[in-house]
Amino acid sequence: MIEEKDHLKYHPSIARPPAKPLTLFFPRNLHQIKNLIKIAGGLIYSLISRRVLVWGDPLIAHIEPTSLCNLNCPLCPAGTGLLSRYRTKLDFRKFKIILDKLPSSLRLLLLWNQGEPFLVKDLAKMIQYAKSRNIYVVTSTNGHFSRTEKAAIDLVNTNLDELIISLDGADQQTYEKYRVGGELKIVFDGIQRIATTKKILNRQNPLIHIQFIMMRHNLHQMEKITQIGRELGADKTSFKTVQLGDFENGENFLPTDLKYTRYFKKDASGKYTTGKRRFFPNDCLRLWYSMVINCDGKVSPCCFDKDGVYAFGNLLDEPFHAIWYGKKFNDFRQQLLDSRYEFDMCKDCSEGLKTLFTRTIKY
Repeated sequence: MIEEKDHLKYHPSIARPPAKPLTLFFPRNLHQIKNLIKIAGGLIYSLISRRVLVWGDPLIAHIEPTSLCNLNCPLCPAGTGLLSRYRTKLDFRKFKIILDKLPSSLRLLLLWNQGEPFLVKDLAKMIQYAKSRNIYVVTSTNGHFSRTEKAAIDLVNTNLDELIISLDGADQQTYEKYRVGGELKIVFDGIQRIATTKKILNRQNPLIHIQFIMMRHNLHQMEKITQIGRELGADKTSFKTVQLGDFENGENFLPTDLKYTRYFKKDASGKYTTGKRRFFPNDCLRLWYSMVINCDGKVSPCCFDKDGVYAFGNLLDEPFHAIWYGKKFNDFRQQLLDSRYEFDMCKDCSEGLKTLFTRTIKY
């Protein structure tokens, strides 16, 4: 039985129904309308003239709570220890400095990147602070940290909008082939505990989103995972194609059926490239409306710059506008306009991919 102790009480005044994806970026005031027009205007001018114009502030920010992880997934640079940048955790003081510098245009905050967010003890405070600014907040986890009723209550009471939980196998043997060091029963219990807590506290948030990465060894369990998600009380389950990164050592994870992969072989040499994109296949649009801030405060172009090679500045030390509209960032945008696929990380990018997800089941 969940008890509402004084420090864990549910406060209905902070409860809001989850935003619907289609309305998330609808402008709510004149300032947001102007900013959307500026973003669109800058993008259209840039794509037509092939000269960079950034006119509006970003709608999306990716802030990485930590680059450390408790698991050893073989295709993840954090899990394998191959991440070359400084590995640390972001505390609440530094998170607040970063978020306070970001503009009021921000509508979506993604609290993850290369590490496991729930290793950070201040994560709940980060979520609550972002929610106080009326930002839609999503975080992603391997699901090993909601082990008690208190942990579940504390998470639900942050008013987090969406929780993505990686679940890549229906039994321990299949699961641990990729989630090395993980224990499936802990993940199952955690999902069910959060779902039960939502019901007891009469909450809609967070939306529990199970994400199944499709790999050669687990494809046969897709239907079983759909059933498990329903039984555990998840809100939806999505099936995502695997990102290799390390093509030489990761090929054994790649499904042989092309329906379940984002890659195809480019030439006789055996090199892989990602499949077709929906819009603007030779251009990257995200650098006009989103940014990535790593746990050391450095701003990278996107989550595919895993080692922060192309960092444009540090939000812990510099003003937001000096970075977002700065020469380093704009020079990089111009390089992408000139020839996007000269960057190796862009060849593996999922921006606009038709095959990023094969399907999503809503319960």
